[in-house]
Amino acid sequence: MTHRKSILVVDNYRNVREVLGQALRRWGHEVRLASSGEEACEILQHTSVDTILMDLRMPAMSGQMLYHVMISQWPELRYRVIVMTADPEAPDHEPWLRLYRLPVLSKPFTLDEVSALIEAVSASEPREANGEF
Repeated sequence: MTHRKSILVVDNYRNVREVLGQALRRWGHEVRLASSGEEACEILQHTSVDTILMDLRMPAMSGQMLYHVMISQWPELRYRVIVMTADPEAPDHEPWLRLYRLPVLSKPFTLDEVSALIEAVSASEPREANGEF
């Protein structure tokens, strides 16, 4: 596993947050959990994170809205987001995911997939998004 990271998990389903939180802590990471986009923004106001795992479908503030808020307020997080979704090919997700080229964990996923994607995001150079870096 990679060096210790500070990871924010954002998902409105408690069981997803708890399972990911337990696994990430067991792997040696510092973990923050948020049940909504609004709660994630509150955490980010006071805490620096290396990686964000976020669901796309959440009530009130969707993952897409959260991503735009995050990159406007914390642009350094632009390439540190991993999207979790049960339906990456949904009409409201697929074009957006293709545009921003964010890594995706398709639900249901395994903890091995989570680990591998965190490694890949941590090691990656910024990805080109919409013709910009």
